[in-house]
Amino acid sequence: MVYDVAIIGAGPAGLMAAKTAAEKGLKAVVLEKRADISRITRACCEQLIMDKDFQGDTVRLEAGKIVSHNNGFSVDYAGPTVDVTDKYFISPAGRTIHFAYPDGSPIVIKIDKGLMLRKLWDAAAASGAELRAGTHVTGAVDRGDMVALFITSGEEQNVINASKLIIADGVNSRIAERMGMNSNRKCFASALCVIYFLKGVAGFKRSSLKTYFGRAYCGLAPLTLNTALDDAETACLVVIGNKNSPPEKIFQDISQKGALSPALQQARVVRKTGCAARAYTSLKVPHAGNVLVIGDAAAYVEVEMQGALACGFRAAGAVADELEGRDGFNRYTRWWQKSFEFNGDDWLQVAQGFALVPAYTDEELDYLFGLIEDEVLEGTYNQYKSPRLMWNAILAHEQLIRAERPELHKKIISRAKTTLSDMLQER
Repeated sequence: MVYDVAIIGAGPAGLMAAKTAAEKGLKAVVLEKRADISRITRACCEQLIMDKDFQGDTVRLEAGKIVSHNNGFSVDYAGPTVDVTDKYFISPAGRTIHFAYPDGSPIVIKIDKGLMLRKLWDAAAASGAELRAGTHVTGAVDRGDMVALFITSGEEQNVINASKLIIADGVNSRIAERMGMNSNRKCFASALCVIYFLKGVAGFKRSSLKTYFGRAYCGLAPLTLNTALDDAETACLVVIGNKNSPPEKIFQDISQKGALSPALQQARVVRKTGCAARAYTSLKVPHAGNVLVIGDAAAYVEVEMQGALACGFRAAGAVADELEGRDGFNRYTRWWQKSFEFNGDDWLQVAQGFALVPAYTDEELDYLFGLIEDEVLEGTYNQYKSPRLMWNAILAHEQLIRAERPELHKKIISRAKTTLSDMLQER
């Protein structure tokens, strides 16, 4: 038997692709290494982002469903939620940049990702997709007329064939790597991430998302503190490290001597999740032959949950078009390139603007943040829009910065000229 499409990975992208493909009458099979997809043990996005036209879609929760306004699909979800209405960037001295919508509507909505995946799994099965949990894909070969996949389930090894293959197994996709799809991508860094679930954090507000910038916090990267879905007392602290500076060691420094340590004195770790990730440039042309790479597997780090769902939905349509002789993969690519900001030539310039550290000293961050701490900027989660809003607000005070801090002004202007090509040539 030859499947119309094989899908590697049962995350939001893979399951959405399977459900949509089956609804279109395609014979689809999902190959997933995990036995229980609803058990979330890996550090990952577990929220819906309310920005309009962000990561391929505009999504809303409506009447027990996650509704796509841009792509026209819905996913059942009637589980628990938490609204996060305020986002803060915080300097070492506690100067804050505040992002919020005027009407107090949420910037992000926390949901139970495991429950959503279980609902999507059941919906894909009900639509006719074949779902194989506990199945490892050890290799794949595009033979031209079809793709052969080598799989292992328990002690049993088999080969299955499919006319088209969708790779949706997340960031650091091994199959995409083995099939040569990453050959032209640049890797900026390898990171280790641990999310600490903490009870007893002083001053914690469930409706707030806080990011702490500066060396004083003892993080290798900015620290993010937000709410867990568990209960009103549990916060999530995201700590990013690497092999030389592991997250566990960084967390000790953060909690014992960092500027955030007073808030963590009575905190205790109730659980944690982790992951390892390599930050690649995006796969701008995510297809070759009979293979389409989607979601995080083709992204700069991640597409978030709504981006993954949108990728799966669009990918199924692309496969259906290809099987009927139409140019579905190129149509998907055009959508992919215009819908995700990390595919643009200036994305790294924006990302560098967000990084702030180590480019600016703690004292410089205190000064810059202090210029606008009495303002409330437009509500957004978008990691590309946020720095634009921040720098636009700061540079409204450019004459003052030039007069008071001429060297800092020169630094800001020189960094603003950095482009993607410049950064790549520097490596």
